[in-house]
Amino acid sequence: MERNFRVVFGYVKTFQVVLRLAFAVNNGFLVSRMPEDCTFPCGTLNNSAPRTVVSGSYSGKQKRLLLLALTAGMGLGAAEDAEAQDAVTTDQKASDGQSIALPAVRVHGKEQINTLNTNTTTLDIGRMPDNVRETPQTVSVVPKQLIEEQRLFTLDQALSNVPGITMSAGEGNGGMNGNQFRIRGQQARGDIYEDGLRDFGNYVRDVYNTESVEVVKGPSGEYFGAGNVGGVINQTLKKAHSGNAFGADQSFGSGMQYRGSADANYEINAHTALRVNGMYNKQMVADRNNVRTDRYGAAADLGVGLGTKNTWHLNYQWLGSRGRPDYGVSMIQIGKTYRPITEYGLPRDTNYSRNFDRDMGNVHIVTSKFASVLSKWLTLSNDTRYSHYTRNFAATTPAACSGACATSFLAGGNPTLTYGAGGGMGYDQAGWGVQNVSMGHSKFRTGFMHHDIRAGVDINYTKDDRLYGTWINRVNNQQIRAPQFEYPGTMLTFPATGSRTADFRDLGLFLADKIHLTKQISVYGTVRWDDYRSTYWSAAQSSIGVQKQKSNKFSPSASLMYEPLENTTFYFTFSQSYKPVGTDVSSLTMSSTSIGDVAANGRDLKPQRSDLYELGGKADFFNKRLGVTGAIFQIEQNNSFTYDDDGNIITGFQDAGSGRRIRGLEVSATGKLTRNWEIYGSYAYMGGKVTNSALYGGNRAPQLPANSLSVWSTYDVSSLVLKPNNGKLQAGGGVQYSSGYWSNEGRTGRMPDNVSLNGMISYDISHYHVQFNANNLTNHRNYASAFSTSRAVPLSGRTFLGSVGLRF
Repeated sequence: MERNFRVVFGYVKTFQVVLRLAFAVNNGFLVSRMPEDCTFPCGTLNNSAPRTVVSGSYSGKQKRLLLLALTAGMGLGAAEDAEAQDAVTTDQKASDGQSIALPAVRVHGKEQINTLNTNTTTLDIGRMPDNVRETPQTVSVVPKQLIEEQRLFTLDQALSNVPGITMSAGEGNGGMNGNQFRIRGQQARGDIYEDGLRDFGNYVRDVYNTESVEVVKGPSGEYFGAGNVGGVINQTLKKAHSGNAFGADQSFGSGMQYRGSADANYEINAHTALRVNGMYNKQMVADRNNVRTDRYGAAADLGVGLGTKNTWHLNYQWLGSRGRPDYGVSMIQIGKTYRPITEYGLPRDTNYSRNFDRDMGNVHIVTSKFASVLSKWLTLSNDTRYSHYTRNFAATTPAACSGACATSFLAGGNPTLTYGAGGGMGYDQAGWGVQNVSMGHSKFRTGFMHHDIRAGVDINYTKDDRLYGTWINRVNNQQIRAPQFEYPGTMLTFPATGSRTADFRDLGLFLADKIHLTKQISVYGTVRWDDYRSTYWSAAQSSIGVQKQKSNKFSPSASLMYEPLENTTFYFTFSQSYKPVGTDVSSLTMSSTSIGDVAANGRDLKPQRSDLYELGGKADFFNKRLGVTGAIFQIEQNNSFTYDDDGNIITGFQDAGSGRRIRGLEVSATGKLTRNWEIYGSYAYMGGKVTNSALYGGNRAPQLPANSLSVWSTYDVSSLVLKPNNGKLQAGGGVQYSSGYWSNEGRTGRMPDNVSLNGMISYDISHYHVQFNANNLTNHRNYASAFSTSRAVPLSGRTFLGSVGLRF
């Protein structure tokens, strides 16, 4: 909320000045010196741009009143942030009646909000409610503070703190489809966003340019359009802000990991700033032989009109990667059940990647976000993104070990390893995507009702080209134990016969209205209409020409909300989303001979549908220091479809064209329990079963852990072990747990529990920061993902990471 302070100095106005300064400081505004060449007025005080100046000559009485007000304000605000003030000092001494000149003081207009209470997290997605508490649906947030404390470097690492999310399709440490997740058991392929706009392409995402990660759980088509039947993962990007700041970090860890990063913000003038940050990461993945993940990136954000009614952010980011993907180890059949072979004595570091496997990519993204406050009741915005991506990929795919292979291995032998998907696929990919969201946000009254309306147009288009490779001199003769890595003379070529191209276009019209019937009761309704078109052409299937698919659907949502207190919300929500065939053209596996994920041979594939029923509540306690949420939900999925190893749409594998019914509950608590003790914790229980399937109906839904838990807690021990003004010492730790689950519908593949105990200690003094992290302290065997009964991807065991940093 903008607060304008027009301070007029003089004896008559002294009391007014004192009250306003006391109010400013007591409400969490920062007070610091300002360059003496800055003259009044320097601008407007608000939540993003510190601009108000208090300067002038004071008599001794005025000085004492001013200092008294500042002291009182700072004392009251100290419990929230003791570093939020700089005392006003002077080298001159004066008695009553004398006039002295004080140094200029700036009141920074940024309220000290507890960022770990994720209920207060602002959602920088114009077509959604303003923050998590006002959203009638479960939204999990991985805040900036948690990313820094746990030293999280990739999106999948960040999402390990979110119960209810699992990796999909057996691709850990960089798979064929990049980051692929399931949210509450539903595939979320292609449902990754940045600042509310699609993150086109398939690659392993680094969070070097990310402030926070938000997960909207459950069908979200009313906000994001076609394809979002399980939920949405959104990354909030780093943006330019007022004030100058600089930070740099270096980290050294297990697996010969080195990471360096820098982040600098420069205030160009009162309403313009530039932020630049970069990252370099070089790593051999611990406990996984020959798996490498090197990444490097740079980003810049120009902010114009900061603190005014017209703001514009222009953002560019680039991420490059060079690595070797990891498709894990075989599942071995014991009796009727397949389990990871590492559970039966195979060392965790065993890996079947070969020297010709690779994952090399580049992603360039340009984003523009403009907003204009035309009046108290109307705001217009326009968000645009263009993305271009390339990827050159090859991987080795181990198959299951059963029959004679299993007998030999359990007897201590070294049987020959078979391969799935023809031994592994290789391709060269290039694509681009563009999206524009234009909308208006209006607040007004009709009679006794208050309306909060958002309406607009969402247009996005993606084109994806791939060349599938042909192997020369590749021999599939690996052994289960001590596999061979070097294969001289093996190479991958890309003939024209391996070409395929696909595209999709989505035109969406959306409308949302929150109607306040009373101060406590409101109804929130949204509806979105999407017209979707996709095409597909393959050189290997050129005789059937260009294939086409189209559909148009309404995605509705309705919520009843009850807010008995200012910081408490209860809600019931129903929403419905659709996923047409062809939505994820940039993240499909498909071989050169695939029919593709669009209509072919006269088939008309109807969209998949997902319905959400959710009853929940969100509340803040201890003066907004602690946020608590809870929800029970049911998701019904119908007409699901999936793809085989060659990318063909099928109805008899994994999701199997069947349905799902997922029921569960989630609870979370995030924020401060005391001034020094912080907690970030959440738990999810999910029970699901397969529906609409003659063969597997009634079986437990696969890829769905029944219990998931993530808890992280830190305590500032400075007052216990350090002398005053001698820095800040913080200790923390936590646990991440998910129970075992079936990896396929037939309940023949079983994954064990995952447990990871983690710890951290950090020390800050002046501009310097030192931190040490330890993960999976018990060295438990954990797994990133599983693919049916074929393979599972082990995670690293016990690892350590040390970091040093500099802040200005």
